[in-house]
Amino acid sequence: EATETPEPIATEPLPEGDPKNALGSPTWRDDISTGKNWNLESSDITFGGTTFSAKDGKLVATSATTSEGYIWWLNFRKLKNAYLEAKFEVGTCSGNDQYGLVFRSVNYDDGYAYYYTVSCDGKYDLRRRTMAGSVMLLGSPQSGFINDGSDQTNTLGVWMQNDRISLYANGELLEEITDNELGEEGHFGIFINAAKTPGFTVRMDEIAYWLLD
Repeated sequence: EATETPEPIATEPLPEGDPKNALGSPTWRDDISTGKNWNLESSDITFGGTTFSAKDGKLVATSATTSEGYIWWLNFRKLKNAYLEAKFEVGTCSGNDQYGLVFRSVNYDDGYAYYYTVSCDGKYDLRRRTMAGSVMLLGSPQSGFINDGSDQTNTLGVWMQNDRISLYANGELLEEITDNELGEEGHFGIFINAAKTPGFTVRMDEIAYWLLD
């Protein structure tokens, strides 16, 4: 007699392809229809030549100069084990202009955190910044899964589970590494580094996370 074959259940904590296939609805999602989750509802925030604002349903980061390095803006929520994903729209850029996700940030001010970095030329990295200094953990490999160049959109995801960190771009797994230097829960957010292009602008269209065990 014919029997129905049950659908396979994903038992791997890191399923092939897009993690959202196995995760269901997010624990938290912000479509940035207002800036309230980012303390940007009443006014823009400026650090030197870099401005963060909430406009037209997006969190906008613009750096006027190319000399400031990594400038970040964080959410008041904290995560330890979660899949965090955000959709970025990149403006005019070139070369090593960088943007991406900050996670497990110790506080708002010191910049001690992990930085999932994507550059205009299609490279990516994971930077760890602690009291001991700043370390690039991957050596900036290239990926064809990243849409490089100006006026592109990339959805970046980070699967953080204890000491396992996996980086995703547009639903594809780029890299999985083990690092336990910043193992506690911390803030998350976005950053920008206009290394080549004055006025480099990135717009985060939405952000969500799914809590993991």
